[in-house]
Amino acid sequence: MIAELATVLAVFAGGCALLRALGLSGWALPPLGFLAGACLLLDVGFLQLVTGAPTTPVLTLAAIVVLPLAWCVLRWRRGHDLRIPVPATITTVVLLAVAVPVLRAANLVKWNMDSLDYLKAGRLLAEGGYRSTASTDLVVERVLGVPLLHAAANLSGDFYLRSITPLLFIALLAAMVWLLRAGIRAAGGRTPAARWSNALIALAMLLLLTNDRVVYNAFYLNAHLLVAALFVLIGAGGWLLAVWEEAPRPALMALQLIAVPALVISRPEGALLAVLLALPTVLSRRIDRRHRMVLLATLGGSVALFAGFQAWLFHDRGTAIPVSVAGPALLGVLALAAVPLLRLGFVHRHADHLLWAAEALLWLVLLAYTVRGPGVLYRSARATYINQIRGTGAWGLFVVLLCVLLLVAMLLLRIPYQAHLRFPLTTFVPLVLVLAYVREGAYRVGDADSLNRMIMHVVPLAVVYLLLLLTTGRLPARGEAADPPAGSDAAEDTSVLSGPTVRTAQK
Repeated sequence: MIAELATVLAVFAGGCALLRALGLSGWALPPLGFLAGACLLLDVGFLQLVTGAPTTPVLTLAAIVVLPLAWCVLRWRRGHDLRIPVPATITTVVLLAVAVPVLRAANLVKWNMDSLDYLKAGRLLAEGGYRSTASTDLVVERVLGVPLLHAAANLSGDFYLRSITPLLFIALLAAMVWLLRAGIRAAGGRTPAARWSNALIALAMLLLLTNDRVVYNAFYLNAHLLVAALFVLIGAGGWLLAVWEEAPRPALMALQLIAVPALVISRPEGALLAVLLALPTVLSRRIDRRHRMVLLATLGGSVALFAGFQAWLFHDRGTAIPVSVAGPALLGVLALAAVPLLRLGFVHRHADHLLWAAEALLWLVLLAYTVRGPGVLYRSARATYINQIRGTGAWGLFVVLLCVLLLVAMLLLRIPYQAHLRFPLTTFVPLVLVLAYVREGAYRVGDADSLNRMIMHVVPLAVVYLLLLLTTGRLPARGEAADPPAGSDAAEDTSVLSGPTVRTAQK
């Protein structure tokens, strides 16, 4: 239990120190700090592995605590007001110290055969044998997110941490509440529904807490909940940066920068997901260009670095490098090469076209695959229908109702700079259908189906988007564009996305 408690406290302390050094304060600091600490754990562990440094979790935990705390102290000595509310801090630490043994004793962990591969990879990382003995299948299909998250359990002879995923779930829910409350104020929530925003937020959290699959993922040895949290940090964080003039900008920017590499290494398709989430921020004129350039460089660098490591592993094992590795490597290089293009006026003037072109490209790729092999799409659609409509996927009608409500709200209502929230959700549909062809197998009936599990990735962000539409959205004016993206000329000219509709939230 000592190793697990030390890991949880290190994640919490390191993430909170980083965000506090960047000016974040208030009750948002603990949940966002815990999520930030988890990102740091993955990022540092990733760098240890690809650089050939020892991958023992002791060094990882030490780095994510010492480096942020040292920076925090340095900024304090330079005159920054970084006072920490002692009673609240002590209370949170005590709650964590109680939660860890309680969750360990409850032992509600859920697993499947994939989980065993994650735990095997975690053991290899903890013992320093990943580079020499990990199989190519392990590094491509199970990647690094979950293994790094649980590697520290091996310090006490365990294979996994029983409390880390449930605590991530609690932190995600609290972060969603903060993002919603801040976003409703920032977007000028003056509609009648905004008066009921607290009740709607409470109802949404209750529905999440009572859904079988959502709760299942809170105890599941897999990456789905982690990816869902990263979706919220990157997508909703970018939207707040665009809409909220008085946002804690350095903290939100840092969350995006550390969440992107964590997402890249947490799923086989992590590079594509990171691109779809980061693109609205990268193209937004509402956000500082330096941050957008650094974000794109971080995205390209992490994708290229991880794909390069995978390619090295294939070469070391005497195996040909597959397209699933060469493709992301090329994508990372292209993203790095595109960083200087953000200085061009053409990119800013045509940001809306670039976003729509990216989405259209995904649908065209899906169309091409469908023409070549329509059976895969048919079987995938049929399996998804059975899983979601007939209840075989164990979601009940939750996903169906969420999609219907969100679709109706998207058609009727507009919020400022909504492309940050909409784009990752609508592009997720063609992406997962294309993945069915790439993995050479249609999705299937059952709660263990890949798509049925991947739906968890987008549920929290979809809930955030829906609630923002219901509480702050308004009917579009006649002739107004349906969805002007965050950084387009339309975003500057239409009333939906122009300055007068954007109010700053109270600190």
